[in-house]
Amino acid sequence: MTTADFRYQRAGYVALNVTDLARTHDFATGIYGLTFTGEGPSGERFYRSGPRHHEVVLQPAAEPGFVRAGWELETEDDVSRAFHHFRQLGLKPRRVPAEERAALGLSISDAFRVREPVNGVEFEYYSRMEYLSRPLDGDLTTFKRFAHVGIGVPDVQRSTQFLLDNMGFLASDIVGDYTSVFMRPWPVSDHHGFGYLPTRTGAPAFHHLAFLVDSIDDIGKLFNRIEEHAVGRAFGIGRHPTSGSVHLYITDPDGMLWEYTLGMEQFPETGYRGPRFMSAAPEDADLWQAKPKPEFVGKGGVVTGDAGIDEALTELVAQARK
Repeated sequence: MTTADFRYQRAGYVALNVTDLARTHDFATGIYGLTFTGEGPSGERFYRSGPRHHEVVLQPAAEPGFVRAGWELETEDDVSRAFHHFRQLGLKPRRVPAEERAALGLSISDAFRVREPVNGVEFEYYSRMEYLSRPLDGDLTTFKRFAHVGIGVPDVQRSTQFLLDNMGFLASDIVGDYTSVFMRPWPVSDHHGFGYLPTRTGAPAFHHLAFLVDSIDDIGKLFNRIEEHAVGRAFGIGRHPTSGSVHLYITDPDGMLWEYTLGMEQFPETGYRGPRFMSAAPEDADLWQAKPKPEFVGKGGVVTGDAGIDEALTELVAQARK
């Protein structure tokens, strides 16, 4: 259990800024295998792997990077409780306007956004997204669902502790001396839906997004597809010692990392194991001895709006929790 009084349903989606929307569209559909849903009023494009309206949003921008992570909660009551929870913490949650919710396929659901104050990372919360009955495009990959997102931050331990104490997450595994932490939104059973990793820039930075696929054939076919189309491979094929997942990380036209992942440790709602402290030694990085390439550091920043790092608010929330 966590200190938050609301329940997560799943990792919902990730929104990214990209510098060449047409090229990244071709990558997302023709290489990665997502289905294009449509375009929004500001030129953003939506992509999905299943019936939900979207799991990736691509926005045209001058610089690439992470915009926000969307989280689906179990019920409308959970959304209401989450909103009041964050407001009581002083985090100033902001409701998503009706016009924007309609573009996001969230017109039947209340939705709001909030930034965690340690790094300014933005989360969106909602409970129901529009389902589409039209078939998916092509047969490149059989997806199960959007899986997780990873963000690089200057202080992994402090950033993690805020999410554990205030935002309804549980730690599954800690690598090294808080080099990386993999967390799950309670009570979602997947080993992780969110991770903090070391930043390459000294500031918050995007690390990767991941989709869970159905079989090793999906990963093998992606491997051959990127070879054929000269798409960059950053890490894998390998197997993570933390989650047990088989993985393959590739780079989009901006150099941002997109992962296929297969299989993952599952946690019960109660009676689960505590987080393990895993070795950060290079020889322990992969169960199949896969070696990350230099590209595995990723590219892209984190859009923090006018929030930035709010030391005073972080301390205020910490004091309120004592």
